Amino acid sequence: MPTDVLPYSFALAEYDKDEPLDIPWEDLWHVYVFANDKGGSGKTSVTANFALMLMRYLKKMGQEPRILALDINGQGNLAIHEFGVDKKYLDEGEALVEALRKGTPLKPVPVRPGLDLIVGGPKIEEFVTDVYPRLRSAFTKNADLRLLQCLLPIAGDYDFILIDLPPENPVMQRQGLACSRWVVMSTKTDRGSLDGTLTIKKHFDEARRVNPLLTMLGIILFATGRNSTLIHKKASDYLRKILKGGYHGFDRVIGHSELVASLSRDDEHPLVELFDQYAGGAKLPDTIQSVYDDYETLCRQILQRTQEVRAIMERPIEEEADA
Repeated sequence: MPTDVLPYSFALAEYDKDEPLDIPWEDLWHVYVFANDKGGSGKTSVTANFALMLMRYLKKMGQEPRILALDINGQGNLAIHEFGVDKKYLDEGEALVEALRKGTPLKPVPVRPGLDLIVGGPKIEEFVTDVYPRLRSAFTKNADLRLLQCLLPIAGDYDFILIDLPPENPVMQRQGLACSRWVVMSTKTDRGSLDGTLTIKKHFDEARRVNPLLTMLGIILFATGRNSTLIHKKASDYLRKILKGGYHGFDRVIGHSELVASLSRDDEHPLVELFDQYAGGAKLPDTIQSVYDDYETLCRQILQRTQEVRAIMERPIEEEADA
């Protein structure tokens, strides 16, 4: 993973608005986006808990983790309901929109040691309705690289960068996808959530025009019964049908627990922090252990899948020809 600050940025210019830009895509292997066009499909919860599971994983490996999460959702739930960010940092996404307006580096705020956040919120709508149309008029498809333009100067500061993609917001969805290397989709098993993955696939295809290495990594079944085998198979078959070659299902699902979800949101802390309380003797439901195990296993599966796909992508052309 990157350890040095990237001294690189780029400018959007009208003379190259219809041409690929010179971007060091090889330095962005560590950027993940969590997506679904349907609200309530688990994107924000998965982003938050994956971030903290990564921190635990890196610490076990003897590393001092540096993780950045981007909340580009107008609801701002990642900061408010998942991380419980200090109120002095809750600017409704104003700093993010200001960076996007000017094309200047993003300014993260601290969540806890080793974890920073770009705060989202309702101000994002100003970018969508005011700034982006002018960018699109001037730079056509390269306007979708504006968030990357602002992220790239700080990307090398972090081991992992995780982007929480908003639902039903094509502009910000394309901005997030154009920044990323890996797309992880979370979905419940209802038809609305499953169809939301197809919408993201369409935006994925559009984003590939400016980000040629954007890659579908896999799909997580979220808030479902762990033993609901037939339901999982039905959902997987449907996803395989609509996503075709872009489908890969992670083996581990995130089990459903209404009480755990309620506790996590009410306390404004991710599940892993509730688990810390549980391990320390706090009287919390035993189901916290099960959901914690789901996220821990899923974290390992995502990292393993990343290594496998990256190895294939980096395989020399000669080697592929011989295979």
